[in-house]
Amino acid sequence: FLQTLLRKMLKHSSDYLIYKRIPNNVLAGKKKIIVGCSGGSDSTLLVNILHQKIKNAKENIIVCHINFKLRGIDSDNDELMVIESCKKLNLRLLKFEFDLSSHKSGIQEKARNYRIQKFFDLSRKLDTSYIFLGHNQDDHIETILLNITRGTNLNGLKGIRSKKIIQRNKKRITLFRPLIDIQKKEIEKLCKEKKIKFRLDRSNKSNFYSRNLIRNKIIPELEKINPNIRKSINNLSKIIDKESSNKILSNNEFQGMNLAEAKAIILDRLNNLENSEKGYFFSYDHHQMIEDVLLGKSKSENLPGDIILNEKDGYFILENLKNKRKLEDFRLKIKIPGKARINDQITLVSKIINTPSNLIINNQNKIFISEKFINKNLYIRSKRDGDRLHQSKDMAFSSRVKKIISNNKKKKENVLLLCTEKQILWIIGVRQSIDSYVQKKDKKVLEFSLLKNSI
Repeated sequence: FLQTLLRKMLKHSSDYLIYKRIPNNVLAGKKKIIVGCSGGSDSTLLVNILHQKIKNAKENIIVCHINFKLRGIDSDNDELMVIESCKKLNLRLLKFEFDLSSHKSGIQEKARNYRIQKFFDLSRKLDTSYIFLGHNQDDHIETILLNITRGTNLNGLKGIRSKKIIQRNKKRITLFRPLIDIQKKEIEKLCKEKKIKFRLDRSNKSNFYSRNLIRNKIIPELEKINPNIRKSINNLSKIIDKESSNKILSNNEFQGMNLAEAKAIILDRLNNLENSEKGYFFSYDHHQMIEDVLLGKSKSENLPGDIILNEKDGYFILENLKNKRKLEDFRLKIKIPGKARINDQITLVSKIINTPSNLIINNQNKIFISEKFINKNLYIRSKRDGDRLHQSKDMAFSSRVKKIISNNKKKKENVLLLCTEKQILWIIGVRQSIDSYVQKKDKKVLEFSLLKNSI
């Protein structure tokens, strides 16, 4: 009876709840890990526990601290605390600085993006994909309530997962959160019992951020209705997580991963999509759209912020429709001779060649045009519906630009045209019109070529 009682007590102890979240290969010292540490109670306790539990801790633990300079001298004192802790434990510390003190908006998101990217960089440099973070049960509960407030589906009710895979540019890292079952007050209690020094973040008392408002105002009000509200939310999260983990993906880039893990990667990509809008909310329908694409029920879905999610050949691609529309509305008058810079990758160069001879075209990215167009206004513009190109001496015969592009397996949204006001001379990088060809009588010709990558 006493042994059974002891096992039950151990199963619900903080040490056990933390210990069970650490992989065996890490405990045995067979896997090097990176630990994020801010100097607060959560991450400082985590560093100390990992140091105590992991074999050959000095060789296998690398602590990472980032100073965002958001709280002046307090931020610097946080850094000093981490330095002191690592020195005491004889652990390797890597420090970084990313000053966000002058930023007025999106601070938490910018800090998170920098932090995750730094973990990817360190993962490559240190040859480990294991990242340990100090998120606790309070963070988990607050995240679920935030997701409900913003609009979510069942996946958003999972909150912060104890283990999460993130992928960028075919590189994956795994985030482990051993403290996710422990409440904040219990963590601070453990720090005091173990005589572990830590820093208090005074900004947590401010209700400027939505998370702090939920922590300081909303949850205490919910506890008046149900004193066990934290436990109730946590149990609901576990039920949903168990149900969704059964859906395993196949025949795409997320082969072998469950739906939740793959979706988390898509959301992370969305968050880091260049030039995308920030601060938009995802409704239940939007989450369902992502799942439909991942499960092969849909090839393409429109998401908030003018973003579209496409599946192509087993890969999932996010596109910014605003950038696409800019290209669709593109029109640029060009100088002859001269250079027309279309974007960072593409520049069209024009030259006038006197007394032309032995004109050789080596690839699709260069053409020669008859001198009759030298004094005409020429433009680069985007494709329009109904555009046609002459490909035969019979001027009555022409082909649809859309069809030519398709036959050449080009992405139609990326193709531009070289034109006069009334006719198309060149589908750039694809096909030249026959009526723009150089004639034997021409004493001068125009040369057009792409300086960089073809479209």
